[in-house]
Amino acid sequence: MAYKENEVVAKYTKGNNLSDCGKYNVNDLLEMFDEAEITVDEYGTTEGVTVNDCVDQSLNFPIVTCNLVVTSECDDMFVYLNNDNIEVACSASLDYEFANESI
Repeated sequence: MAYKENEVVAKYTKGNNLSDCGKYNVNDLLEMFDEAEITVDEYGTTEGVTVNDCVDQSLNFPIVTCNLVVTSECDDMFVYLNNDNIEVACSASLDYEFANESI
């Protein structure tokens, strides 16, 4: 695992449209990370895999096709592939960031 558990702000489980904490949906993920590359291992490798590659948009509502974790690290945000399927709690910091974004 390349991220720290206390840095996790949202987790998306394969096949879902909502984050595990239920506060964010896949549209939020796409809006924030559109073509951002996903870190796929503990060495920071991205292998060219983007957030859009992990979202199936062919349905009425998009769903994730990979287990993803969104983190907030040193005032920056990243998306990781969650190969380990580790249980992580969601944070309220992303709520705060969204609330202040429109000000």
